[in-house]
Amino acid sequence: MVTRRTLYSWVLKKNVRWQLLLVLLVVVTVGIRVAPLELQKRIVNQAIGLGDMDLLVFYCLLFLASVLTASTLKFCINLLQAYIGQRTLKRMRTSLYEHILSLPLSFFRTIQPGQVINSLINELASISGFVGSAVSVPLINVCTLLAMGGYLFYLNPLLAGLSFVIYPLQIVVVPRLQKRANEANRHRVNVSRAISGSIGEVITGVHEVHGHAGFGLENEKFSGQAGQLLQANVRMNAYRYGIKFANNFFEHLGPFILFLVGGSMTIRGLFDLGALVAFLSAYSSLSEPWREMMDFYQLKEDSQVRYKNVMAAFDLAPEHRLVPVDRDLYRFRGEIELRNVSFRTPEGARLIEDINLHVRPGEMVALVGYSGSGKSTLAKVVAQLMPYTEGQAQLDGHDIRDLTKLDVAENLGMVPQHPFIFSGTVHDNLLYASHSSVMNRVPGFTPPDLDRVIEVVQQVGLFADILKFGSQAVISPAERPELAERFLAMRRLFRERFEAGFEGDIEFFDPKRYLDFGSIAQNIVFGDFTDRLARFEDAFRNKRFLAFLNQTGLDRILVDFGAVVAAATIPILRYAAQTPELYADSPIAREDMDAYTQVVAEMTTRSETEFKAASRSLLLRLALKFVPGRHKTVRMPEQLKERILLARAEFPEHLARSGPSTLQFYKEDRYIESRSIRDNILFGQPRPGRGGALERISQQLIQLLIEEGVLESIVELGLGFQVGSMGEYLSGGQRQKIALARVFLKQPAIYVLDEATSALDNASQARVQNFLRTVRGKHTVISVVHRLDTVSHYDRIVVMKAGKIVESGPYDELMAAKGVLHDLVGTV
Repeated sequence: MVTRRTLYSWVLKKNVRWQLLLVLLVVVTVGIRVAPLELQKRIVNQAIGLGDMDLLVFYCLLFLASVLTASTLKFCINLLQAYIGQRTLKRMRTSLYEHILSLPLSFFRTIQPGQVINSLINELASISGFVGSAVSVPLINVCTLLAMGGYLFYLNPLLAGLSFVIYPLQIVVVPRLQKRANEANRHRVNVSRAISGSIGEVITGVHEVHGHAGFGLENEKFSGQAGQLLQANVRMNAYRYGIKFANNFFEHLGPFILFLVGGSMTIRGLFDLGALVAFLSAYSSLSEPWREMMDFYQLKEDSQVRYKNVMAAFDLAPEHRLVPVDRDLYRFRGEIELRNVSFRTPEGARLIEDINLHVRPGEMVALVGYSGSGKSTLAKVVAQLMPYTEGQAQLDGHDIRDLTKLDVAENLGMVPQHPFIFSGTVHDNLLYASHSSVMNRVPGFTPPDLDRVIEVVQQVGLFADILKFGSQAVISPAERPELAERFLAMRRLFRERFEAGFEGDIEFFDPKRYLDFGSIAQNIVFGDFTDRLARFEDAFRNKRFLAFLNQTGLDRILVDFGAVVAAATIPILRYAAQTPELYADSPIAREDMDAYTQVVAEMTTRSETEFKAASRSLLLRLALKFVPGRHKTVRMPEQLKERILLARAEFPEHLARSGPSTLQFYKEDRYIESRSIRDNILFGQPRPGRGGALERISQQLIQLLIEEGVLESIVELGLGFQVGSMGEYLSGGQRQKIALARVFLKQPAIYVLDEATSALDNASQARVQNFLRTVRGKHTVISVVHRLDTVSHYDRIVVMKAGKIVESGPYDELMAAKGVLHDLVGTV
């Protein structure tokens, strides 16, 4: 198990050839590093002492070559160390991550996501430096110390002996300080891990913080933890810098002795000057390997602490094997047998007790009961997601405890009430289980094709959502010219067939008509940016756009209109209840309230010509954002609309004269790059607030897509919709549909549905129930049901109460017996 491996086991595993190459480079480097010292002595004694210029140049060139070679080799050694460390770090992280994913689900209920992230990313990062240097650093520095020490004794044994006197003292002092530093570092790591876990918990549950206004509470909690981390860091740094102080002192104590003793010997003629220079250089060269050895010792101790802490946090064995060993994957018929099964929490509470249940292959069983009766716990026990503590549970005669994760995954599909959606596309999430089967090389498995995917998404009621995602996609005509041409052709067909019928539902783009659901700025431009990421509000600060307003006199007119809007809106916003709905249809955003309040106050004391430049800019911006169809506080004058339509006709000419632009004007024969496929086909936008308008438009669009043969392309675009982090762009119902489709695509022998349709509308729920009827007799279904009006078609109803099964049988029999099910149905 990866958590039981020692840190040193990573040093050589899969790194032997690289470490041997390091050893070779180290040996060569150490040999070369002695050469400059001998050359220094010869330069002083022979070249300079004898006044031989040619010899001086020759020795200097040799000195430069040896230094350059040694530096190049050192660079290669450092690069190789970093490579070994990083590749080992990758293997370490991958192995640990694989181990973490295999741990029991109960483990993840006790650990915060932040702790896992911090352990994998931050705490293991510094360990790579140790792994990369574990062989080379001790070797190169020990060899350098021996080589330099030998050279010192060769020059002068007395001075060499004196220079080595201080090292035993350093060996005693520094490790003791390091031991204290290690203890401080362990404490710091524990505090840091606790803070990471706390942050991860708060970020995961930030909706609760917002819902209960717990900002101050969480800030106070974090402030206290940050204070603990501050103390831990100060203490650790005190020891760390104390070690550096000690090393620095001992490093300079040696030269003091050498200058005093060696200098006096040279003055008395007992030691030549060249030898003294070489000796001092050699001794100074000793400080670097010694310092590196001390740094390496610190790195080793720090890495040991981090490594042990990380591995200890995850030192837990998986409950089940991941894949079968020495046997084939089991294939089940779908029989489930539970005998006296109970589940008890670590605190001793029984969630289910003495459950006896036999489900035949192909049987449909509904689990019903009061809240807290143990239905979901029983479903999780069958799905191997919760280990039962007493009794025996079997799938097709095999004890659930003995089955591997792959056995269960390929034979059983579970859909929880609150399914998890991964970041990525809808298609990635639908085929998650299928991709897993491919990755695990499941014999006989064939990934579903697009037709099968479409069939299943229709069965769960997701097809309309896929079409919606696809029709709202934005495509580039340059990348998909044929598709853009098809949509342009559909635009003409749609206008011919439905323009009159949808006049009240769609605001069509017409260069001669004002867009009531577009802003004044959009009406002037009558176009959009080709850059999809550009914001239309940027036009408010665009010099060319502002110059056009000034040139046409529109800026003065719009400032006046902005003043009217501000004067009418501010009193309403100030005195009304401050709700989100209040600002939803307001031209003034909540964050701009104070600024516009000041402008309105200025309007009462100054004339329009005396307005500050900033106030005029704010009023102009407010007018440009005004949408008459949404902002009802002020009625937009018809004369202003007509004036804007005149400006719309002039604006393209003005823009053409002033240089190239990223704007694309709305023209009936051109595809609009920044608009969705739906808006391009409509050549307009649905009017908001029209009851059933979107449904009516969608029905006709789908029919048109089918007729023109582009439905499959729209579906592919819809399947490519990015769902956001953890599916944040999806509704609860859409998440459940994706989770259901994900399992239905896998077609396991057993379906376990834990209130898997609770968030679905009636139509989608009916579709799922119809699908379940089609698999009756072929697949076993165990469904925790919350809506009792849907259980009548199940083969058997199992009623639970207080963790026990109190009734079991067909729906009609249980209702006739007027027992617990009868009471449950009566209370709904």
